[in-house]
Amino acid sequence: MLGEKLLKSGIITQAQLEECLAEQAASGKRIGELLVAKGYATQAQIDAALAK
Repeated sequence: MLGEKLLKSGIITQAQLEECLAEQAASGKRIGELLVAKGYATQAQIDAALAK
């Protein structure tokens, strides 16, 4: 899961992940989009995590 990869890499915190997962459940948006929109991760960090 993307969120877990970013968490293990130290890019985001557990609280940030939980916040975005709750918003994802309500909005249906992708977790990566939410993390970037909130400034918790960059698109490059998302892309790198997805490539692993």
